[in-house]
Amino acid sequence: MGTDGDVHPFLGLGVALRARGHRVTLATHEHFEPLATERGLGFRSLVSDSETEELITKREMWHPLKGPVVVSRWGARFIRRQYAVLKDLASGEEVVFVASPGVVAARVVQEELGVPLASIILQPWMIPSVHAPPVMMGGLTLPRWAPRPIAKAYYRLFDAVGALLVGSGLSRLRASIGLPPMRRMFRWWLSPELALGMFPEWFGEPQPDWPRQMKLTGFPVSDGRPTADLPADVGGFCASGKPPVAFTFGTGMMHADELFRGCVEACRLVGLRGVFVTRFRSQLPAELPPFAIHCGFAPFQKLFPLCAAVVHHGGIGTTAKALAAGVPQVILPFAFDQLDNALRVGRLGAGTWLKSGRRRAPELAKAIAAATTPQMVQQAGGITSRFLGSDGLEAAADVLEHAWRSPPPMMTPRMEEGRELVARKDYREPGAGGPPS
Repeated sequence: MGTDGDVHPFLGLGVALRARGHRVTLATHEHFEPLATERGLGFRSLVSDSETEELITKREMWHPLKGPVVVSRWGARFIRRQYAVLKDLASGEEVVFVASPGVVAARVVQEELGVPLASIILQPWMIPSVHAPPVMMGGLTLPRWAPRPIAKAYYRLFDAVGALLVGSGLSRLRASIGLPPMRRMFRWWLSPELALGMFPEWFGEPQPDWPRQMKLTGFPVSDGRPTADLPADVGGFCASGKPPVAFTFGTGMMHADELFRGCVEACRLVGLRGVFVTRFRSQLPAELPPFAIHCGFAPFQKLFPLCAAVVHHGGIGTTAKALAAGVPQVILPFAFDQLDNALRVGRLGAGTWLKSGRRRAPELAKAIAAATTPQMVQQAGGITSRFLGSDGLEAAADVLEHAWRSPPPMMTPRMEEGRELVARKDYREPGAGGPPS
């Protein structure tokens, strides 16, 4: 569930598993069906195009506090329907689910039928920790100095809020199929068998209180699609002068008119050119100046290496591709995991970020100038070496095959919450990160 950065890693993992001879079905938003079909994957819709549009048209989706509430209430409506789809996929054959924790129906089917399930975690922000608390938007981060009783109460409060937002429909579904009440929402929604952290250890250092079933596999930089060339006009623009700055605020963002206008002006102030990547052209001025160009879609693996910097929202997919390209970043987080990702980029010395109240053109220009200094360019460029010889998708496929290669099955029906099976198998690919099991 989610926008391109949330779904493409699953597409890429499906392609990697398909290449190994497995039959793969991608279950997600309806509009991803052509991509799945082109790559030889089966497809089932979990959310219709009209339902997706209903969500992304809500400006509140990107509010630091309202956003999670809006998304949770929207997604809770589809739990029973998604349960029916996934239960149908699980019937009559040997199958393994690989799912985002947000698709809670997969966890229900795991409990009911004993279907093996691996949870996919795309960013460290998803993992509760007392030792390294995820950075929450809106000033809701747990202080590192908080005593353990306060930390426990903090996470129990989040569990209670999660249960309030999605719990009623989930509870009715569970009761209707004979499952006991769910406890501790954000512990329950992870598979107790296996969780794959699709990021490297140097980006999200494993903590002593992370789930024992967690395995780190590295960033899924390749997303399973053939890497298309840049549009001819964009490629020509990049080659016609100094490296431009790329601006993108996510495939689901359609409310950044004022911010994009400020970015155009910032380019003028700092004396750099700009490539503005957005599906929604109406967010940009009707006529762009000669130093700017619009692009509806660009493969970031091809665009970012040609750029002086990337200004973006802090989505994990864009963040990972900018790190892989070795290009400095200026991150303007809106909601969810974006601030946490921005701070991690800052600690790596690969970029900077701006608060929501400091994003006018002069401040943007100053941040872009700081990101393009020789020191930051060198720091960001040095990170590319960490990607050499690593393929997060292939590493994830290795772990999945190893976990479910041999009988007996790893799960039994109605497995008790918290039971650890795969968690106690200490498997780690050579050179792969991950906490001790």
